[in-house]
Amino acid sequence: MTKRTSLGVALGGGGARGAAHIGALQEMTSARIKIDMVAGVSAGSVIAAMYAFSQDPFWIEDRFRKLWSKETYGLSKKVFSTNKKPKSFLESIKKQFIEYSIAILNLHKNSILSKDHLEEVILSLVPVKNFKELMIPLKIVATNLENGEDVIYDDGDLIPALVQSCSIPGIFSPTFSGDKIISDGGVSMPVPVSILKQECDFTVVIDIGQYRLSPLDSSNAKSISKRANIITSNRLKHLLSLEADFVIRPDTLGKEWSDFDACEDLFKQGRISTSNIIKELKTRIDHKTVNAL
Repeated sequence: MTKRTSLGVALGGGGARGAAHIGALQEMTSARIKIDMVAGVSAGSVIAAMYAFSQDPFWIEDRFRKLWSKETYGLSKKVFSTNKKPKSFLESIKKQFIEYSIAILNLHKNSILSKDHLEEVILSLVPVKNFKELMIPLKIVATNLENGEDVIYDDGDLIPALVQSCSIPGIFSPTFSGDKIISDGGVSMPVPVSILKQECDFTVVIDIGQYRLSPLDSSNAKSISKRANIITSNRLKHLLSLEADFVIRPDTLGKEWSDFDACEDLFKQGRISTSNIIKELKTRIDHKTVNAL
């Protein structure tokens, strides 16, 4: 009797680029590829939780669209879409003032925003509060900033785990728990494939964290710091992705984590990238099954 290959899918972080995860999962669902376990970090953790609950990425897209249609969320999109070029001299001054103010605030506070705002958004997306209510196993990764170690959640309270995994350092306040300071999972494990390898026969990574290295403004401290972080993150993602049996990389180049206005295109890019390789993916999974006999 043929034993079906168990499949685990790892969803990386990337803010608004997480919309590409949804498109990729939709193509896998349409191709009748059964996912047995999911793992996620940061934005990927929320989508992974929604999938573990529903196993329906089309429902996930609808849920996100309902959230984005709310007036309060529409305003937050405008606040965080800071990478858009100013249309006038006054807008340019305003943009520089906002960036300067954020920098000054960060010198005296552990975050710009309270994680209460983040929890509110997550609660509007994820309709369950405990891991035991999910349809398939889920693993969520956060980071202990005290020692740099991964913090893995796979049972108990779901919402606090998601909040911790999504708490971008400096943007949302970390969680203080005993001797731990817990923050975004993408800091230590931007692609959470290793925690799936132990339990799944075949692992797939959906990597949405690509960056285009445009000409660097070497006179700008912010640009230099950002470039250094991007290079480190890209190298780490590449090394971690080597552990996977298959990697899907939607075209997210040119999209920032705050580009919520680009979600429509990101849905599409997730579908296109996965549709282009779906036959190869199914063949690889089937080949793994045959070799396991």
